[in-house]
Amino acid sequence: MDEMQRDFIIHEGYTAIEEIIKEVNQRGVFNEAVIYYGTPKPQLSFSDVELGYMLTSMMEYATNHVGNPVDEECEFENKLAYFEYKDVIVQIFEVYGQGTDSWFLKPSDETIDKLNNTAYGVYLNQFEDFINYTKNKDSESKQLSSNSAILNDITGGYTVERGSK
Repeated sequence: MDEMQRDFIIHEGYTAIEEIIKEVNQRGVFNEAVIYYGTPKPQLSFSDVELGYMLTSMMEYATNHVGNPVDEECEFENKLAYFEYKDVIVQIFEVYGQGTDSWFLKPSDETIDKLNNTAYGVYLNQFEDFINYTKNKDSESKQLSSNSAILNDITGGYTVERGSK
């Protein structure tokens, strides 16, 4: 995850998820196309690129932490992710075909019931955990780049490899 993406999520993530949930509740579905072509035009504090950051980062987080169920009824290869924020669940649907497309949507009542009352709930991610994970990754990244600079200073800019003379 690049620095711009992490900064957006860390500093604007809560505002963005609240606006995403609002749009999903009004429209049923929300992605970059809605920002361009939606009627009425959504009033957002973030851009389509930043919405892409959220979709990509949240899906990666879900994939790496709990895995992803699939929609068996969809004819295309796909994966799903679920996030809860302030007792509201939002779903991410990602489809692969001639490219990748993903969007936020409101899960069905049946899906919400499964997430809350069955083993399917293992797929439910807490948005707060996603933000904290991103903050921790940001700290690790800053620590690593700081250590690299120190090593570079010590070696005078030369790369020191194992077994070299």
